[in-house]
Amino acid sequence: MNTTIKYDGVYQSHVRFLVDEYFAVMHKLENASNLKQLQAKLKSIKRKLCRLDYMDVLALQNSIELWHLLMNDPDLYFRRTLCRKLFNLSEPDVAEALGYSATRAGAAHNLFNSSGMPHWPRPFQLSILLNHPWQLVNKSDPEEFSYSTPAEYFDPGVAKKIHIKDLSTERNQVKSIAGFVILNPQELFPLELPPVTGRWVTTYPEMDYFEFHLYHEPVLDKALQKRILNAFPLANDAIRTYIPFRSKMRSLWIMMPKVGREQDYKGLITEFKTFRDATVHCQLR
Repeated sequence: MNTTIKYDGVYQSHVRFLVDEYFAVMHKLENASNLKQLQAKLKSIKRKLCRLDYMDVLALQNSIELWHLLMNDPDLYFRRTLCRKLFNLSEPDVAEALGYSATRAGAAHNLFNSSGMPHWPRPFQLSILLNHPWQLVNKSDPEEFSYSTPAEYFDPGVAKKIHIKDLSTERNQVKSIAGFVILNPQELFPLELPPVTGRWVTTYPEMDYFEFHLYHEPVLDKALQKRILNAFPLANDAIRTYIPFRSKMRSLWIMMPKVGREQDYKGLITEFKTFRDATVHCQLR
């Protein structure tokens, strides 16, 4: 693996060091004589990467190339844990979202420390929670053909079917992250055929956002901005960006700050619009 990392965005020095070390060791492992020593070192580096906070992991995801390389690591625990950190999800958040009872509080911890899949429909629920193709976050050796479409949303009971007019009020019912199947997307996006999938993400201290998964590039003109504000009266910004491992789709985030965190929210917007790959920002108000 011969990888040159392009560092854009606000990377702390310790994050750069860890990522550089990770790829250096991965490269050495290709022709290693001291295999056990290198594997031990790689395990230590991964453990440190998994301890990064969500801001550092968000910065890592600014680069499509870097993020895809990390997510192609053969270690399922590593992939799952980085995705959990990406969305600032705690293990109790995961347990509740997957429907584990209070008496099975350790189930999410065990899930992230195993290489197996939970019982259905939890693999699809986990995929929605972590916003990556279901095989990527549930199988040690995922098949890339499964990545193309968000099939996980359509299994019965996994995502709530909803109309555009009800999405804004649904935010108050979401405790962490929830998936939706939108039955009338053409009210916002005339080119989209129903249904369209999406997620409410409320796990960050600075912001909440609704994420649409679209097959057509949305043009953030005045007409669309007006429709967005009618559907999401509290929205401040929209960001059009990439979806990991789904190159034929585009993501549109409808974003709003948390009360009392407006300045931190503005900092995140600046980071996304300046440094995140394949991203366009639109201020709605």
